Amino acid sequence: MTPTSGPVSGGTSVTIEGIKFVKVSVGVRHALGLTSQGTVYSWGINGYGELGDGTTTNRSVPVQVKGIGGSGYLVGVTDISAGGWFSLALTNGRLVSWGVNSQGTLGVGNFTNSSVPVVVVGVGGTGELTGISSIAAGFSEAYASNGTNVYAWGNNTFGQLGNNQIGVNSSSPVIVLGTNGTSPLTNVTALAAGSSFGLAISNGSVVSWGANYSGNLGDGTTTNRPYPVNVLGAGGTGTLSGISMLAAGESFALASSGNATYAWGENSVGALGDGTNTNSYSPVQVAGVGGSGYLTGVTALGAGLYQSLAITSNGAVAWGSNVQGSLGNNSSSASNTPVRVVGLGGQGNLTTATSIDGGEYYSLAASPTGVMGWGQSYSILFGDGGAVSSSLVPVLAPNFQPDSITVDSMAPITPTVSGNAWSFTTPAHSAGVVTLTATANVFGGTTAANPSSVSWNAGSFTYEAALAKTGSTSLLSLGLASAAAVLLGVALLLALRRQQKK
Repeated sequence: MTPTSGPVSGGTSVTIEGIKFVKVSVGVRHALGLTSQGTVYSWGINGYGELGDGTTTNRSVPVQVKGIGGSGYLVGVTDISAGGWFSLALTNGRLVSWGVNSQGTLGVGNFTNSSVPVVVVGVGGTGELTGISSIAAGFSEAYASNGTNVYAWGNNTFGQLGNNQIGVNSSSPVIVLGTNGTSPLTNVTALAAGSSFGLAISNGSVVSWGANYSGNLGDGTTTNRPYPVNVLGAGGTGTLSGISMLAAGESFALASSGNATYAWGENSVGALGDGTNTNSYSPVQVAGVGGSGYLTGVTALGAGLYQSLAITSNGAVAWGSNVQGSLGNNSSSASNTPVRVVGLGGQGNLTTATSIDGGEYYSLAASPTGVMGWGQSYSILFGDGGAVSSSLVPVLAPNFQPDSITVDSMAPITPTVSGNAWSFTTPAHSAGVVTLTATANVFGGTTAANPSSVSWNAGSFTYEAALAKTGSTSLLSLGLASAAAVLLGVALLLALRRQQKK
């Protein structure tokens, strides 16, 4: 907050940061939203408990994800990833999962579904994974990395666990091997998961493993790989390096350095963005908007099952399948080159997105205003309370609306809001340190469809005691009198010396 102190008489204008969604991650038909307060909300289909609210009830409005074992709620969350029908989150340094587990996708050493978060166990089923910094949930497999190694668990039909085995599922983490198929993959800086295949940046180069039926491993073949292989460079020569971001759809992959973006794999609906509809077994460079030049200024990537998404310095763009408007460009025609995602209500361009991702035939983006959704919602997947069944342009979905700020235990104060900044004037209070509690309502879309309240500690404010009365007027008079006396004394001393000289 600013400032952090003021007089007991009140009247101090204080500004605090509100709550907002900072990341969105989308599964096939469910979504997760990470907030600036480190909590997680979910919405959509919940047949296996993938929303993590302790039920298997579908939700058209956001619900808060429960804490480990169903106690309280998840807090201190730094990352989220939604898989096919399950979810992952990093919370206070611990990796948790929830949802379907028939193939061991929760990584907890058994095959029992869970509708609340459970802790992912360690390699071999003992202890738990520690030091995890990045996570990626695939369709029925999951990956986590501590920067040194990559761990995988779940379905292994195509070798997507990367442990040089095929067909042996694992309900607890195994170590993903390196490109030699024997020692572990090392120095990992990014992860991504598609449907039955994985990607990583290792030692500066992109590697991939698992299913390769459409060339989605980018190694120039369609051969499944039970351990990582190097993704080729553009044009099929060398290796793909200098990459900082990864994303994957059902059977295609994306990689970007920011200045150049590449894609490979299945391309029948234009998901590679190179102006063709031809599959590519090695990376091709994604074209610029409308097919002009190449896509640059990329700051984030996302992918649905059949569409590609990116946030650029000039706003959000998308390409590929456009069923029911999943590209968000006010059209339902597929595009094999990037198109601009329009703003809310179809106005301008979407330039406020901070995170973007896609599901089956729909896409979501997080922004300071709230989560926005477009495409096929089935009146549930946007999390807007079922107000929209499908949309060719972004509509406002889950968002936080300011309610009040409470100073200590005094009456709640309604703040004024500018963007994500809340401002209020402090009331009078006795001297000392007090706690400010902020409260917001969680809405589905623009209507109050079953809103729930969320409160958090917004910080401590110090009421400073008034200065004790010092009698300043009397002191001033005394000071002036003393100064006059001194001057008089000096004058008398000088006069006396002059008399002595005479």
